[in-house]
Amino acid sequence: MTILGVQPERALCDIQIELRGAKAGVVEAGKVQVMSCETGLSEEICATCDPFLKMASIDSLPHWEQIRAVRKMFREWGNDPSKYRPSSEALLRRVLKGQPFPRISNVVDIANLGAIETGFPYGCYDVARISGPIEIRQGDIGEEYDGIGRQTFRLEGRPLFSDMHGPFGSPVSDSTRTMVTPSTNELLAIILAPESISVSMLETALSRFVRRLECWCGATGLSTRIVRRPLSVCPASLEFSWPNLSLHT
Repeated sequence: MTILGVQPERALCDIQIELRGAKAGVVEAGKVQVMSCETGLSEEICATCDPFLKMASIDSLPHWEQIRAVRKMFREWGNDPSKYRPSSEALLRRVLKGQPFPRISNVVDIANLGAIETGFPYGCYDVARISGPIEIRQGDIGEEYDGIGRQTFRLEGRPLFSDMHGPFGSPVSDSTRTMVTPSTNELLAIILAPESISVSMLETALSRFVRRLECWCGATGLSTRIVRRPLSVCPASLEFSWPNLSLHT
């Protein structure tokens, strides 16, 4: 379902969800300019994170509704979220411990900012390095890849994103194969969210992400959609109040 943006002329990535209790907000850009973070984006990051740091703490994190919902989603897949933390929670914990917001590139920094705002794992991928349809599923025996900033990441039983060549991403830690680099032109971004959250909340997160891509990355050919597990029974949607902001575009 496309909810905003202009449909590009190229075909959209075919994405299927097998994981229970999850839906995905998807953004595709036909063209992005990957570079270091500009001053304006740095100021937006600080303006978002500073109020958050003043009113939040490590001790309060497990009580936040989004964090609880994402942890519940991981437990539905048989994963212990305190052992293999969702990337969004790992980032939140880093910032709350007083460590600096990681500065990677404009595209990745925007995704990380969205993860802090929403509590949902964001992943950004180079479309040129993805082949065939994408499955969001649990890892099979023996599946693994070279993770960004780590050695081999073993994926058996873990949530992952895969294409015809095998796994390339995860809401825990992504791979080096499809990571965004300065040579990336076409972008795929996936926000993995609990099925229990409202569509309007995920739409707002997508809209904000698109606005920042246009503003700070010169992104064009943008499209967004929400992908659900086939024949899934949707529970009553939940609207959460995030500690540091209300999600308005």
